Amino acid sequence: MLLDLGLHESLPEIELEAGWRTWDWGERQAQVRQLLKATPPEVASGPRAKFYETYLTLVKSNAERAKTADFQRMCKEGIKACLQQWNELPPVGTPAHIGTLHMFQLMVELADASNIYSSLASTKVENLETKSGDLKSVLQTWRERLPNNSDPINIWSDLVAWRQHIFKAINDVYVPFITQQQQQQTASAEDGGQGDTATKGANKNKADTKNGRKGGDADSSKVDEAKSAGSANNSALTSYAYRGYHEMAWIINRFAHVARLHGLVDVCISSLTRIYTLPNIEIQEAFLKLREQAKCYYRRPQELQSGLDVISNTNLMYFSRGQKAEFFTLKGQFLAKLDKLDDANHAFATGAQLELNSPKAWAAWGRYNDECFCRNIPDTTGAVNAISCYMQAAGLSKRPRVRRFLARTLWLLSQDNANGSVCAAFDAYTGEMPTWYWIALVPQLLAGLDASYSRQSQQILLRIAKQYPQALYYALRTAREESLIQRRQQTPAADSSTADAATAGQGQP
Repeated sequence: MLLDLGLHESLPEIELEAGWRTWDWGERQAQVRQLLKATPPEVASGPRAKFYETYLTLVKSNAERAKTADFQRMCKEGIKACLQQWNELPPVGTPAHIGTLHMFQLMVELADASNIYSSLASTKVENLETKSGDLKSVLQTWRERLPNNSDPINIWSDLVAWRQHIFKAINDVYVPFITQQQQQQTASAEDGGQGDTATKGANKNKADTKNGRKGGDADSSKVDEAKSAGSANNSALTSYAYRGYHEMAWIINRFAHVARLHGLVDVCISSLTRIYTLPNIEIQEAFLKLREQAKCYYRRPQELQSGLDVISNTNLMYFSRGQKAEFFTLKGQFLAKLDKLDDANHAFATGAQLELNSPKAWAAWGRYNDECFCRNIPDTTGAVNAISCYMQAAGLSKRPRVRRFLARTLWLLSQDNANGSVCAAFDAYTGEMPTWYWIALVPQLLAGLDASYSRQSQQILLRIAKQYPQALYYALRTAREESLIQRRQQTPAADSSTADAATAGQGQP
């Protein structure tokens, strides 16, 4: 839409901004140069225009793709424009700094892209493994160099569009090697078959025929071994040759995840559908794609059944145990929202059994039991199960987010009945206790010494005192002083009431 608007209204800056994401820059070089010349001077001298000009030098013919003097000069001009723009901003960090930082990142990745193009220019079938390994280090750095999840989605969209141009250039060089390798293997297999036929036909008498058959069997076994080795080599070659598509799938999944965090569910789903157009993706990326798609459906009550169908129709044979456990956990969440409580509990239990060391599975099962208890508070069965799951999740996670489970555990302990079944469930836990994360709840634990779960609070405080005494000392001293003050206030009141009662008793006849 913006591209058509810029084209019909003769707005070159809008046309360029909208078109650079989808154009094939190798075919649009002349058009891009014309648009850059037609842009206003203040736009042409900015870092964005310098980025376009520098990238144009990178999409020339193979003979000119190396690091030329023009490319180095334009890179320096682009960085200089970014520095000038940064210097014009206030010294205190503001949202306006984010765009400039983004342009800095694009200029840095332009230098990396120059190395990638140089590597592609010298890549052949024979050295594909080595060259692909060299690119892997650069692409791994790109995976780690990402904007913050809270940055504007336009920043992420720019980065995805820019990197997809580079990944497409990698695919244009690497993917044809697959066909070449397959043709070479087919030709070598045909040559081996003809050699076996000639060997078998050379022996005419019976004894020689028997020996020939034995030799032919040995030769055929060697051919089978060669074929199996060739198929393994072909699989490895395919993994290297599809490097660009694997990176595309990774960055699309990452962008979809951030879009979902921003509440842009439609953007997330439309991005994930682009993965279907890729000819080859890794199992991990297929799992992430399905998980993000299911979480998008989970946000929409009217599409809960669609999300459940996506999970139920997924073939889990190729996934790891941890991934299968996460799928069953998601299935349980959908079933719980659809009020299919028995099926949900069974799904949560299956997920926890598949991967006993998965904190996500235990935490989700604990939240489900917690909700069941809140629906029917007199029945402590849900609270007992929730405490068991929360403690398992807290012992396995080792992350600060487990504090929410510990806080919920204290509330569930306060809801115990006369039989003490909830406290008994807490005492039955024998796994690792996340003592460090209990420190944030020391005031609540001290207050719990006067509650029904005083023994459990005392056990946790003793653990903290043994491992982190300094973290407990000040809170414990303050609680002791407050307790002494309360006792002093209560003692005079009790003495006065006793004296009043004695006086009243003496005044009676």
